[in-house]
Amino acid sequence: MSKIKIKSLVSLTIPIFLELLLVTIVGNIDTIMLKHYSDAAVGAVGGISQVLNIQNVIFGFVNLATTILCAQFIGAKNKKKVQEVITVSLIVNLVLGLLLGGIYFGFSQFILEKIKLPLELIGIGKTYFKLVGGMCIFQAVTLTCGAVMKSHGNPKQMLFVNMGVNLLNIFGNGMFIFGWFGMPILGPTGVGISTVVSRAIGCVVGFLVMSHYCKFKFRKKFLKPFPFHVIKNILSIGIPTAGENLAWNVGQLIIMSMINTMGTVMITSRTYLMLLANFIMTFSIALGHGTAIQVGQLVGAGETDEAYKKCFRSLYISIFLAFVVTVIVWAMRSQIMRIFTDNQEILEASLKVFPLMIVLEVGRVFNIVIINSLHAAGDIKFPMFMGIIFIFIVAVPFSYIFGLKLGWGLVGIWVANAADEWFRGIAMLLRWKSGKWKDKKFI
Repeated sequence: MSKIKIKSLVSLTIPIFLELLLVTIVGNIDTIMLKHYSDAAVGAVGGISQVLNIQNVIFGFVNLATTILCAQFIGAKNKKKVQEVITVSLIVNLVLGLLLGGIYFGFSQFILEKIKLPLELIGIGKTYFKLVGGMCIFQAVTLTCGAVMKSHGNPKQMLFVNMGVNLLNIFGNGMFIFGWFGMPILGPTGVGISTVVSRAIGCVVGFLVMSHYCKFKFRKKFLKPFPFHVIKNILSIGIPTAGENLAWNVGQLIIMSMINTMGTVMITSRTYLMLLANFIMTFSIALGHGTAIQVGQLVGAGETDEAYKKCFRSLYISIFLAFVVTVIVWAMRSQIMRIFTDNQEILEASLKVFPLMIVLEVGRVFNIVIINSLHAAGDIKFPMFMGIIFIFIVAVPFSYIFGLKLGWGLVGIWVANAADEWFRGIAMLLRWKSGKWKDKKFI
């Protein structure tokens, strides 16, 4: 228990927050820098990014299981099991990265047509999609290494890795967007090249850093006999979690296809708004991850009462921060949007949504913090069922009703998503208070 007490929520959360902020910047730097190329390029990459988010869900189910299992075995002081989990997790995500990359590369045209991305935007972003999606194996390994480092209470080292990836990506984007050093101006295609190269370098460095700090060596003895029990635990955590996140992303893809029928202005407006939303919720996600590490270790050590209190402390902080940040963003909405674009139609469509950001983001923190805590405790299936139910009976149908049928546009989309977050968040809160998660740990 000494290590658990030493690693306070602040010492875990701040490095995770900075790392996630950099990951968010890396994920959105393509969009931010492409605004200097054209609004159409922003719309193309924004629409494509919604598809690429599915890879994060698929890799994420392994990584979440890795974090939970490692944290619980660390709490139980079982080093051999920790090494087994790391080995199997790396193998699983490598295989998934190869399979998913092949699908993205081979079926790019089909996928982009299915989400109803306008043909002119498909032409602009198709090569970007093939590059970034096809080479997603680098991201698979990096995310796995990050999950392992977090479970060991050492998140700050991956922060520096992501800083390097961020700087490399910015530099590469500048070469292909502004023609630095005489390079050809390739727009989204060049940005795709830059993203892949920076992620490849980050993958190698991230693996070396994880191996050093977690005392990990890839040894055959952890695979003989093959630890099928680890696979079973990863799947028992990961499949329901993946189902939950996949349902959310499929729901968002359906909603995105609705927005795609509204035209390029709405597509681009939504891209800028989602970029802002990603930054707003970064600290809440960091608090959720930090809380999950503590809850996992405390549950592994049998300290369920302390785990219960940890979750609520994080929730109160997260709600306060989400409210303060979104109010500030709302107050500065005009100045913020003019950083991205001077297009009057985009500005008019976007500015109407900002008051609803306050409602949506405050509701979202229930899900971020409490679902992370439920997962860390081993309560996996309940969040999955609630996630699937609410996305398809609230978010998707009411996005169609409010956004398309009633003609509210993006305002209707945000109202429907806010309702989904609040209903689901309340369900998660009641589940945590019930204490039914206390007998669901994996060790």
